[in-house]
Amino acid sequence: MRQVRALAPGKAVLLGEYAVTRGAPALSLAVDRRARVSLVPCQPDERGLSAPQLGVTNLAFTAEQPGHIVWNVDHPDWAAVARTANLLSLLHKLAVERFGDPGPYRVEIDTAELFASHGQDQIKLGLGSSSAVAVALDAALRCLCSRSSRSGLSMQALDRLLRPYRRDQDGRGSGIDLATSLCGGVISYQRKAQEVEVKRVSLPSDLALMLVWTGQAASTPRLLAAFDAWCEHSPEAAHSLLTQMHECCLHGQRAMEQGDGEALVGQFSAYGRLMGTMGGLMGADVVTPTLAEIAVQAAGLGIACKPSGAGGGDLALLASTHSGRLHELRLWLEEQGLFAFVPGLDDIGVRAEWCEPN
Repeated sequence: MRQVRALAPGKAVLLGEYAVTRGAPALSLAVDRRARVSLVPCQPDERGLSAPQLGVTNLAFTAEQPGHIVWNVDHPDWAAVARTANLLSLLHKLAVERFGDPGPYRVEIDTAELFASHGQDQIKLGLGSSSAVAVALDAALRCLCSRSSRSGLSMQALDRLLRPYRRDQDGRGSGIDLATSLCGGVISYQRKAQEVEVKRVSLPSDLALMLVWTGQAASTPRLLAAFDAWCEHSPEAAHSLLTQMHECCLHGQRAMEQGDGEALVGQFSAYGRLMGTMGGLMGADVVTPTLAEIAVQAAGLGIACKPSGAGGGDLALLASTHSGRLHELRLWLEEQGLFAFVPGLDDIGVRAEWCEPN
């Protein structure tokens, strides 16, 4: 039986963390590591949700009324998948209201590409897996209900996904990860009042990038809450630093538009230092000791180093116009037991289509 398959890329934020929530233009890259969602038509008693990376093999659900999914919240797997399941319920309802009931189906979510094997461990890389899953789920459901393929960015899809995204983050998240996964490629993302502006852009041809797992997982909601509290309690200091961060973003955008790789690397370095200063002022390890050590080693080779995302762990971004220097640093990182990789570009963004089973 034919089924729907959707792919949505993860993201790596290049410039503009935190400041993007206050209107600065940020840069983000869609990576060639993807969340995969399959919707498989089935018998009514075969409905279920599987997500191996969350430890969920088959969480059954029912649809007692068209558009309304009912979950067994007492199931031992519920806590691990509650956020995803609730999002599925909402997106299912919206798709059915728009296109009609598709009939019963199973949901299979695979985020293996957004993890990496490192020794005996499976590392969640911090590439925005939750947002990639959300984007893939939405596209898959719209494809299933409408019987037509879906791909790329639509502002309607972004608006639809931003509402539950911001609710889950108490209104703090910018949505740049959703937009990156929808659009693909490299994007400039800016919030303007209640609207967002998303533009496809190109990085300088001589720019080389590498990402490194810093050895610990981060909590973006916790860091955004600390950032908001600092802005409220120290408005003058916050305004001063955010002004510098905003200017850095503008200089970075200009360097990118001019194809000036060296200038863009310089703005990455400057922004990383500003993030470290901000972390100290708000009492949080935005730049962790491990990342600080990497930054020292990188600086000795003329390589920019900064958190990719909110910091506090997860990924560091390394950038240079000399790929050989990145290779030299990668050897040092491997000696320290750190996992580094070159992010490939997903230039398409989300796509969903009907296909034959494997």
